[in-house]
Amino acid sequence: MNSRIGLPALDCHAHVAPDVTTAQLQTLGNSHIFAVTRSLDEAAYVAARRDPNLTWGIGVHPAVAEAQSAFSADDFRTLIGKFALVGEVGLDRRAGGHRQVQILTDVMKACCDEPVLISVHSAGRVSQTLDVLEANPHFGTILHWFLGSADECKRASETGAYFSVNAAMSDETIMSLPLDRILPETDFPAKKARATKPGDTTALEARLATLWKVTSEVAHQRLWRNLRQIAMKSGAIERFSECLADIVLSV
Repeated sequence: MNSRIGLPALDCHAHVAPDVTTAQLQTLGNSHIFAVTRSLDEAAYVAARRDPNLTWGIGVHPAVAEAQSAFSADDFRTLIGKFALVGEVGLDRRAGGHRQVQILTDVMKACCDEPVLISVHSAGRVSQTLDVLEANPHFGTILHWFLGSADECKRASETGAYFSVNAAMSDETIMSLPLDRILPETDFPAKKARATKPGDTTALEARLATLWKVTSEVAHQRLWRNLRQIAMKSGAIERFSECLADIVLSV
C-alpha cells in the first residue's frame, strides 16, 4: 500500500485460486486485485463471490487446452453479465491456432455491448491477436504483458488498448507504451514477474517512477487514474463493487 496518498496497491492481472479463503485474502493487505480465471468452470465457481479486495474475471486461457475444448460461446454469454472483468483470454503460441482465434473472436463479439474490462494474452501471437482486436474493438481492452515489436506497439496503441505491465518487462518495452494507458500487474504466480503475492507492485511502481521521472506517489496515483479512464470509457465502472468504484472516482 502507498499510505502517503491513501490508495490501495493495484494489480490489474493476477491468478488467485477460485477457492481462496477469507483468511488468505487478508494476507494481501490493503490492495485491489483483478483476479483472472482460466476456464468457464472457474468463472462459474467464483461468479457469486463478493470479495472486497478482488474483482473476479471470466476467462478461457489460450494455453489451457481443457479450457479451450470446453468453451461454449453460449455459456460465456450467459455468464458475462455477472462480471466487470473478462480474462484471461487471447492467443498463445503453445496451442492450436484456429480454435484459439475463433474463441477470442467469439469472446470479443460477446463483449461488444458489455461494460467490462478485457485482459488479453498475446504471447507469441501478437499480430494475430491484434487482427482480432482490430476487427472487434472494445474500449475496455487491456493487453497483458505485451511484448510486441515497435510496429506492433504502434498497432496496439492505435486500437485504443491499455497495457498492463510487470517487473519482467524491459524498460525499453515499457517506455514504448503510452504513459496514460499503462496499468500495473503481477501475473502472480508467474516467477519471471518477481511478485511475492498478488498486489506486490511496490517495486514495479518505483521503477515506473524512475522511468517517468516522478515520485513513487505520483506514479501510484497515475496508475489509478489510468484505471479510472478505462473504467469510464468502457462503462466497466458500472459493474465495479461499490468500494472499488468509490476509490476509482476519488483519484
